[in-house]
Amino acid sequence: MPSEPLVRQAVLGLDAGTGSLKGGLFTPGGEPLGLATETYPLATPEPGAMEQDPVHWWTALAAVSRQLLDRAGPVQLLAVAISGQAPTLVAVDADLLPTHPAITWLDKRQATEAERLYALLGQSVPIWGSWPAQVAWFAHKRPAAMRRTRWLLGCPDYLATRLTGEPVLFLAWAKAELEAAEVDQRLLPPVRPPSTIVGSVTPAAAADTGLPAGTPVVAGFIDGVMGVLGSGAQRPGDACLNSGTSGTFSVLGPPGAGYAVLDLHIMGAATNTSGKALDWFAEHIARQPTAYTQLIEEAAAVPAGARGLLFLPHLAGERAAVHDARSRGAWVGLTLEHDRRHLLRALLEGVAFSFRSVQEWLADSGAEIRDVHCVGGQARSALWNQIKADVLNRRVLVPEVVEAAVVGSAILATLALGVQPNREAAVSAMIRVAERFDPEPRSARLYDELYAEFTRLYPALRQTNWRLDSFRNRPN
Repeated sequence: MPSEPLVRQAVLGLDAGTGSLKGGLFTPGGEPLGLATETYPLATPEPGAMEQDPVHWWTALAAVSRQLLDRAGPVQLLAVAISGQAPTLVAVDADLLPTHPAITWLDKRQATEAERLYALLGQSVPIWGSWPAQVAWFAHKRPAAMRRTRWLLGCPDYLATRLTGEPVLFLAWAKAELEAAEVDQRLLPPVRPPSTIVGSVTPAAAADTGLPAGTPVVAGFIDGVMGVLGSGAQRPGDACLNSGTSGTFSVLGPPGAGYAVLDLHIMGAATNTSGKALDWFAEHIARQPTAYTQLIEEAAAVPAGARGLLFLPHLAGERAAVHDARSRGAWVGLTLEHDRRHLLRALLEGVAFSFRSVQEWLADSGAEIRDVHCVGGQARSALWNQIKADVLNRRVLVPEVVEAAVVGSAILATLALGVQPNREAAVSAMIRVAERFDPEPRSARLYDELYAEFTRLYPALRQTNWRLDSFRNRPN
């Protein structure tokens, strides 16, 4: 008689990013059993708006979960953990139905509210953005929707809440910020720290997603932080370049430095436009059904420096190393000899220069920066990885699974269950370096010179870009 198929234990890590929801099924020892992705749109109903329908995230979660479980064969799902984009505001009613589209971290409409709020506090607007400022804008500009709202959530919080039926927050904002924004504390559910079991999959959620009812649901965290955890960065000086729609550059510091989570001390910042710049180029500049791999090959035919062309990737304003919602993107140095290939090569280099600006800012703040663990969708491009190694003048390490926030969520699931004894053991078990890119000295020297010119672009264009931004809302 044929033997029964082996039932393997697994954990499910999910990451709800800006452009897609990604999922990964892993054994507790780190063997990938499957990866899946479902995309969803961003909406711009008015100037400055960047909204999403939270139900699209839920639909994507259901599709990803079913795909992974169907493909994996017999598995015992031990737990599911969720990370996601932030700060993104999700307002829901008592039945957990959205009262308004989600206000994503890309949304510029609350910029003035954020400036007012943090001026009251005597602080700068946080580099990562401000959820309390989003709430204040929502209360002032959408009062009818606010009156229907029972719970104020973030992106991964909403998905965990839909799975368990129990409202929860993963990220605690400072009391002073919430009070300055006049956030009604009764609308905030309990905060649960990462790797905490927050409930279990309800029968209704199981029917939607295919996840077994009763499966423990584990608190994740902000996808940028989960990307650091899932990149393999472990020691002070290890850096993580997480490049998806946006991008983060983070480095682990000594105890007491940066943001402390899971015994990691993370110093870092986010750039607004990273992979989104390539998406924009493919859709609006190339404007033909050209695969990204073919576009990248075209850029590879152009020498480093794109024949004296620079690109400022501030297509959605910028968060770091400068913070300016009104900044705009630009190619500078265009001549008749430049074509689409040069435009794209300069774009790839401009994104890398934006990461270097954060690296320089961190170094000026006293951070030691050694190897850079490169993750996210861009990490699949050998050309872009080499450009980053040359621009950053650091060795770039690429793990076997580049969906690092998915891996980070899976690691939290193993910790919540006690499958792995501690974070260090979990990271060592679940992450393997697949590729290494060392800086090429000649290109690194060239990029040093070009970076000096890149740093002059933003201040030179700032006043012009502010004036141009004022034209967006003017009638014809």
